[in-house]
Amino acid sequence: MSTFWGTIVKPGKKPTPLRKEPAELIMVLKQAALAPEGKSSKEASILSISVGAPTAEKFVLCHLTPGKCEQWAIDLGFGPEEEVYFHLSGNCPVHLTGFYEMEEEDEDGFEGEMDDDDDDEDGEEDDEDEDDDDDDDD
Repeated sequence: MSTFWGTIVKPGKKPTPLRKEPAELIMVLKQAALAPEGKSSKEASILSISVGAPTAEKFVLCHLTPGKCEQWAIDLGFGPEEEVYFHLSGNCPVHLTGFYEMEEEDEDGFEGEMDDDDDDEDGEEDDEDEDDDDDDDD
C-alpha cells in the first residue's frame, strides 16, 4: 500500500525535514519541480539533501532552471529511522512529491518458501545425476 506525499522547500529558509513527525513507513522521493509562482526568476534553484542532521554534509539532487529544466525525476527511498533534510538555494520554491509505503513483511516468509523449494530441487538434481551416470555406462 502506498500513500501520496508532498512538501514545498522554500529558498533561504532553514532546512526542510522530510518528516514533520516520526513515521513507520518508507518514503520514496519521485520528483522535484519548480513552483509555478517562482518561475519569473531566471536563476537556478539548487536542491540538496543532508542525512542524519540538518548540518550534515549536503549532496546536490538537482539544478532546476526556469525555461530550461523545471522538473527532475528522482527515485530515492528513505527508511523510517532516517533523518533527512532538504536545502534550497536560489529564488524559486521547489515542490517535492513522492509516496510513503509500508515495509514488505513477506520477505521472510518468501525466503522460507524458497528454502523448501531448493531442497526439492537438490533431490531432483541428485536423481538426475544418477540417471546421467547410468547413461555413461552404456
